[in-house]
Amino acid sequence: MSKVRDCKFADSGYIVTATWNLYGGFLFRLSVLIIVLFGVSKATAAIPWPMEPFDSSHALGNSYGEYQDYGGTPYMHPGIDILHPAGTPVYAVKAGWVKAVLTTSADLHWRVAIGDTNGPDSCDGWLYAHLEEQSITVSVGDYVDSGQQLGVLVTWPTSDFHHLHFVKIRNAGTTWASNWLFVGNPLDELANIDDFVAPYFLNISTGTRFRFCRDNTDVYFNVAAPIDGDVDIIAKAHDRIGHPTWVVTPNEMGYQIYSDTVSIGPFTSYLFTSRLLWDQSYHTLFKNSAPCNSEGDYTQRQFYEIITNHDNDGIVEPTDISGKWATGLVPNDTYTVKVWAKDRYGNVATDSMEVTTANFYSISGKARTSDGNPFAEDFVIEVPISSINLGLVDSTFNLIGQPAGRYQLKVTRPRYQQYSAIIDVFSNLDMDIVLDPVPYVNGDVDFSGSVTISDVVYLINYIFAGGSYPNPWATGVHIDSSPVVNVSDVVYLINYIFAGGPPPGQ
Repeated sequence: MSKVRDCKFADSGYIVTATWNLYGGFLFRLSVLIIVLFGVSKATAAIPWPMEPFDSSHALGNSYGEYQDYGGTPYMHPGIDILHPAGTPVYAVKAGWVKAVLTTSADLHWRVAIGDTNGPDSCDGWLYAHLEEQSITVSVGDYVDSGQQLGVLVTWPTSDFHHLHFVKIRNAGTTWASNWLFVGNPLDELANIDDFVAPYFLNISTGTRFRFCRDNTDVYFNVAAPIDGDVDIIAKAHDRIGHPTWVVTPNEMGYQIYSDTVSIGPFTSYLFTSRLLWDQSYHTLFKNSAPCNSEGDYTQRQFYEIITNHDNDGIVEPTDISGKWATGLVPNDTYTVKVWAKDRYGNVATDSMEVTTANFYSISGKARTSDGNPFAEDFVIEVPISSINLGLVDSTFNLIGQPAGRYQLKVTRPRYQQYSAIIDVFSNLDMDIVLDPVPYVNGDVDFSGSVTISDVVYLINYIFAGGSYPNPWATGVHIDSSPVVNVSDVVYLINYIFAGGPPPGQ
């Protein structure tokens, strides 16, 4: 018989269906390939939790990369804070050599750093902070086995926030000072990260999920107002990991922008893995001006993420402030901004809202004829969407301050075929429009489209009264086969119109 079950690999976030076959009292797994592809590589490298139980998730009070501000300079939290009562024993998650036993600030901040290798060369290691000084059982230079007790948690004096600050670090030397690098989110390696609650979004202002401000400024666009230029998008996303009240920052965020005709992204705004530039990049990711005041202490936790500040590699760096939504590179339209927030276990929350862009540009160019007709009849340029109708004596046009978007542009000139085209204006536009002459009718000297008595009157006025030269394509050899325009052309047309003579040009 067979049994089907769904399996979720905590290190990968994939859900697969595995079929088991029970035959002759033995259980055979038929989907070994699934294990190889999705489970083995990280599962074999998983580390236990540093407190008991070693193979189960523990509640977190702060996450890796989370915004922190306790009255000094803000920073991004370089580790995870695992919540447990004071006095809880702390154990090594991996064997290694003790590189540091020190405090960074009096009694509450004693810590132990254990490197993967002995000697002076650079190596990775694990940091265990906020231990009771008298409880620390190891000294610099000691070899430590996995599972060996290092000490117990110190009593935290604020908000019952007893915790172990735990993080992957890197440094060089046989003894480490506290100048190590923070190089890994422990949630990437800890075994059995069970977290069934997805992140969630909150309104920033009444009735609106996201806010928009001019790139790298505190100038916010009004709620529901159109936006223009280079824009930062700000979302408010929170998460909880195993605890009902301590709010943390999601592990990952990203976004996509789209309309009926345009799609931008998807982009990864950040992914809290690998190295954390904890003291350099907080202002890159977290907005800190009203109405988006990020707060991170024991009583206030409000995280406003600038999701456009990125270069799509997931790492938060100071140079990411160059990221933005350049709204001027797309047509004016109503766009959907879709944002997602993801935890390390793979739970995802999404939210979206609509915003309208309203950029303005200059449209300029030249209108000319394909046959070089020197006569200066006016060009007329129309942009119906904005009710512009511009007549020109010369061939250069300039339409200042047109909104970006899609236009029905029309250019006309007497005796020429109308030019009409749909144009997309995303930036300053230079155009060169060519008008072709309307196919002429022999003898149609007034360019009316047909040969009538008005053509006779037009010729008489030209020949005897110095009137305007007739349509050059309708006269000359195109009336009586003579290249000269004179009274014989008048006679020819009268004969054709009133006496049934041969058509002009015959």
